Amino acid sequence: MKIWIVMTFCRAAIPMIMLAISILTTAALAGELAGATLPDTLKSGDLTLRLNGLGLRKKSMFKVYVGGLYLESASKDASAILAADQAKAIRMHFLRDLTKAQLVEALRAGFEANAKDKPGQKPARLTRCSRSSPT
Repeated sequence: MKIWIVMTFCRAAIPMIMLAISILTTAALAGELAGATLPDTLKSGDLTLRLNGLGLRKKSMFKVYVGGLYLESASKDASAILAADQAKAIRMHFLRDLTKAQLVEALRAGFEANAKDKPGQKPARLTRCSRSSPT
């Protein structure tokens, strides 16, 4: 069963995920990767965010999810994306069934590996993010 999850991540999670997607990004004029199709735009309140890129997350030999990064203004510069004061969204299309516990653990491990410069902020922000994920 494929699961569609749209998460609004807290500010601390966005840089980590954008960095991961920018590393794994494939040119994304069309929103399709690994059999997953993501929309070209997302509505966030009054804003329309455009698909900036797609990334495929693999664990060992398994395809886990396709992530799409949506921005107000397209950019290929990861530093500019992180520094921009604009709306950002991530849409994740899971290619495997995961429990909430598995998803939260993967986010925690991602923080540990990628947010070493702000160790004091990780636990509280990660807790807020994990509470927002569906069961």
